[in-house]
Amino acid sequence: MENSDKHTELEQENRRLRERLALLEAQLLLRKASRNKLVLVLLRTFTGKSLYSSVTQLVDEVAERRLERETIKKVLYATLRRVTRVGAVMLLVALGPLVLAGLQTYYLKKQNEKLDIQNKRIEQQTYLQEAERRSSLVFLFDNVLNKVDEELRMNPGRRALSPQLVGRIVALTKALKPYRFLEGDSITAEMSSPERGQVLLSLLASKLSKSTYDQIFLLADFSYTTLQHVNLDGAYLRNINLSHAVLESVSLTGADLRNANLEGAQLRGARVLATGGSARPASFDFANFHKAILNNCDFSGSSFDYTNFTRAQLHLVSFRNAFFNQARLVELQADTLDFGGATLLNTNLSLLEKDAGTTTVFHWPDIHLDTATYRQIRQLPLRALPVLDTAQREFRIKRDTFYVGDTSQPIVVEDSVELFRTRQ
Repeated sequence: MENSDKHTELEQENRRLRERLALLEAQLLLRKASRNKLVLVLLRTFTGKSLYSSVTQLVDEVAERRLERETIKKVLYATLRRVTRVGAVMLLVALGPLVLAGLQTYYLKKQNEKLDIQNKRIEQQTYLQEAERRSSLVFLFDNVLNKVDEELRMNPGRRALSPQLVGRIVALTKALKPYRFLEGDSITAEMSSPERGQVLLSLLASKLSKSTYDQIFLLADFSYTTLQHVNLDGAYLRNINLSHAVLESVSLTGADLRNANLEGAQLRGARVLATGGSARPASFDFANFHKAILNNCDFSGSSFDYTNFTRAQLHLVSFRNAFFNQARLVELQADTLDFGGATLLNTNLSLLEKDAGTTTVFHWPDIHLDTATYRQIRQLPLRALPVLDTAQREFRIKRDTFYVGDTSQPIVVEDSVELFRTRQ
């Protein structure tokens, strides 16, 4: 009895195991069929319906040994078509990131441009705030001019100002510092001070005494001054500091600029009309034109005693009938200079190396010069050089006056200078 029960249990266990094994085999077959179906779908998707059917037909015909030429054509055509289509799709997939990167770069560039514009506007706002602060000094400027008018009214004959007022004028010029301002829609490249130019014009229009001008110009700061289209004929500007000033279309006939500092100044269209019986040339004795820019200027008949033009830029400048003594015109950037009728004594002349022998044109008709200056001119790399006319020469007396110690009488030194005329 017990053996029969155990046998029955074993059969039931065996049946359960077979059922489980059959279920596992069915699941395995199902997975395998699903995998094959997926591979088949991927293969059809990748190869395409036409390629798949043509390859299937080719395999069937090979198996049946009845291969036809038309079947091979279909396979080749379907293959080329599919490869081309897949290549196009792959190209589009590859270009996708590149297009996205290009768009990202474009928008970043636009964003950077907007940031640059924003930074530019911030910079403009900063300079405008500085300009507004400068404009707040207009009240002080007006007050000083009113004081000048009051003192001149009290004593119109002297035309002199008190030391206190001179000190206030000096302080005003130093307070009116140069700045950049908005011109159009952009900030000017160079700093300038139009207010200093207004102060200078007001002082010159007041017709003060020379001693008062000497006190002001020795201490005041008129650098970076802007003066455009003004008349400075006969102006007394000795010892003035006009470094880096912008003097455009300024008339300087009869102006006295001895010992004036014009370093880095820009003179465009400046004129000295030394013609006529009453006209007087300008004096630039001991003036400093170091790195100054002179464009289309006429300094005819002017005096240039010990004047420094080192590294100046001279373009279309006329020095006709001018007088040069111990002047330094060295390392010039120059073209088209006219020295007709000028007198040159002990003058140093040289061109900047990079500009030597390019388009520089000097006109030397009928000039008077000594042999030292002539040797300097002959060393210039110019196409046309003056020729010394030894038959036409003259002697001039060169006079220097100076004081020694506490002597009340000046010491006068005279020297004879031999001058020659030239022909070009």
